[in-house]
Amino acid sequence: MNLLPKIEKEILKKGLRIRFIIAGMYLLSSSLLLGFITLLPAYFLMRESSFLSETKTSDKNLGENSTKEISDLPEKIDSRLKFLQSNLTNLSATDVLYKIASQLSGKIALDSISFSRNQEYKGENGTHVLISGVALDRDSLVSFSKRLKESNFFSSVDVPVSSLTKEKNLPFSVNLFIENKNE
Repeated sequence: MNLLPKIEKEILKKGLRIRFIIAGMYLLSSSLLLGFITLLPAYFLMRESSFLSETKTSDKNLGENSTKEISDLPEKIDSRLKFLQSNLTNLSATDVLYKIASQLSGKIALDSISFSRNQEYKGENGTHVLISGVALDRDSLVSFSKRLKESNFFSSVDVPVSSLTKEKNLPFSVNLFIENKNE
C-alpha cells in the first residue's frame, strides 16, 4: 500500500533515476580510470622497447664502423711502417726508434722524433734525427745523452747547452746523426 500522492511518487522516481545515472557514470568513470592505469605498464614497455631498438640500431651502426676501423688497422700500420722504412736509406726506422727507446729512462719523456735522410751534418752525409722532449732533471738528460753516445749506433750526439739551463722539468732537443755506411 502506497500512501504517497502521485506527485511525490513521480519526484521519488525522478530522484531514483538521477541517482541511478550518477551511479552508472561513477561506475563508468572508475572502470575507464582503472583501464587506463592497467594500460600504463604496457605503454611504458612499448616505449622502452622502441628506445632500445633505436639504440640497438645505432649500436649496430657503431659496431659496423668500429669493426671496419679494426679491420683496416693492419693496412694502416703496414703503410706507416713502409713509409718509415722508405725514409731511411739502408737503415730501418724501427731500428733507430728501438735504439733511442732502449736508452730512455723513466725520467725522460719524448714529445717528438723527426727523421731527415740525405742530410749534411758536420761535413758528413747521412740521416739526421732530432729528438725533443722533457727531462725530469738535468742529470737524467746528461745520462741519456751519454747512453746514446756509448751505444756507437749514432755518429754524433749533440745536446745544445740551452737544453741544460734549468734544474728540473727541462725541455730539450738532441741532434743525432747516423752516417751513411755505403758511401
